[in-house]
Amino acid sequence: MRFLIALVVAVALLAVCERPLKRYPGLFYALSAALVALYFFGSASNATGGLWPYFLPLVQRCALAFVLFSIVMFAGALEDSSRLRLRIMAVRRQLSVMACIFAVGHIAFYAASYVPTIAATPTVNLALSLALATALVALMAILLATSLLAVKQRLKPSAWKGVQRLAYPFYLLMYVHLALLLLPSALSGKETALVSLSVYTAVFACYAILRSRRALQRHALARTVASQSRTEAS
Repeated sequence: MRFLIALVVAVALLAVCERPLKRYPGLFYALSAALVALYFFGSASNATGGLWPYFLPLVQRCALAFVLFSIVMFAGALEDSSRLRLRIMAVRRQLSVMACIFAVGHIAFYAASYVPTIAATPTVNLALSLALATALVALMAILLATSLLAVKQRLKPSAWKGVQRLAYPFYLLMYVHLALLLLPSALSGKETALVSLSVYTAVFACYAILRSRRALQRHALARTVASQSRTEAS
C-alpha cells in the first residue's frame, strides 16, 4: 500500500507541480523538510490517528524517497524522444534533492534502531547492511550537494556529469541494502517483507532491462555512424 501511495504522490507532483517545481524549487525543498519535521514530531508524540498511519511509512520506510529516486533513474533509461523523459528531465535535479530530504527520516529512524542492536548482538547480515548504508549516505550526500544549483554552477559540466554518474552505484547499492534487510524476514515467510522485496526486485529488474536496452541501442547507433563515416571517407 505504501508504494502505491508514494507513487500516486510522486505522479501528482510531476503532473501538477512540474512548472512550479522548476521555477520555485526552494519552496518544495522547504515543504519536504517540513514533512520530515512533522514525521519526527509525530513519532516523538506517538501519533496514531487520522492520516498518520498512511503518512508514517512514506518517510520512515523510505517509500517516497525510493519512488522519487526511481523516477529520476528511470528517466535516464527512457528513449530520448519520450515525452515522459523530457518532463522528468526538466525537474530531475529538483526531484533528486527532494528524495534526499525525505530519506533523512528513514536514515535517522533506522540508525537509532539498528546501530544499538548491532553493537549489542552483531550479525554478519546486519553489519554488512550497516556498512552499505554508510556508503549510501556518503554517496547521497555527494549527489545532494552537486544537485544544488549553487554547487552545480561552480563545477565544470564534465566534472558535474562525472560526479552524477555516482547515481548508478548508489541505486544498485540501495537495492542490495534493502535486499539484505528484507531477505531474512521474507525467507521466514513474513508477508510484508516478501511483498516489499518483490516490489523492489521488480522495479530494479525493470530498470536494469531498460538501461541495458538503451545502452545497446546507443552502441548500435555509434557503430552505424562509425561505419557510415568510414564509407564516406573511402
